[in-house]
Amino acid sequence: MSNINILIVDDNKNNLLSLRSLIEEYITDVAIFEADSGLNALSFLMKNDVSLILLDIQMPQMDGFETAKMIQSRSKTKHVPIVFLTAAYKSDDFRKKGFAVGAADYLTKPIEPTHLINKLKTYLRFIEQGQQPTNKQAIHVETTKVSEANESLQEVMDELQTSLSVIINSSQILEKEAQDSFQKNGLSEIEKISHVSQKLLALVKDVLEPKILRELCILMSNK
Repeated sequence: MSNINILIVDDNKNNLLSLRSLIEEYITDVAIFEADSGLNALSFLMKNDVSLILLDIQMPQMDGFETAKMIQSRSKTKHVPIVFLTAAYKSDDFRKKGFAVGAADYLTKPIEPTHLINKLKTYLRFIEQGQQPTNKQAIHVETTKVSEANESLQEVMDELQTSLSVIINSSQILEKEAQDSFQKNGLSEIEKISHVSQKLLALVKDVLEPKILRELCILMSNK
């Protein structure tokens, strides 16, 4: 990616820092700018070109809806996709209001990192190709597929972890019985099964770490 500017608008400095850190971790070659109010965002947009805007709704003086209306009213910025972020306005009515004032997307907090990054990457692919990412239905389908893949991966990993735990417990029981009955020939094979199963279980638990799952899901979304 190149020559792509992302503007984050939020009156909470911690939210700005968290969003910046998340984007910088997973998306390279983009410039990230911040504004702590709707007015400052509009002032920034008067002087700078932006490819994508992440806009918080609940802000003092000028909220996200009002800010979006102003952005949409200017010929220079009306085509810039706006992704609304909100912790308070979660009802369908507010979601409809967000799309009515020009939002390309509407996400409720707490934001799931993988979901947000996948959406941003989708928008940025459109932008790189010189297209306006206005087809919300296509974007929704793509990001939904990624979310479903993430859930399926989690289910498979959980099932594998459970199965390995059963194998380990069973092998330990067999190992104890073999020791008690002095069946040394079978004991070595049982110990091998237990050892391999424990190594596999440790590997599965590593993959189940949230960060690794996010990276796997993001990798899948790029294919």
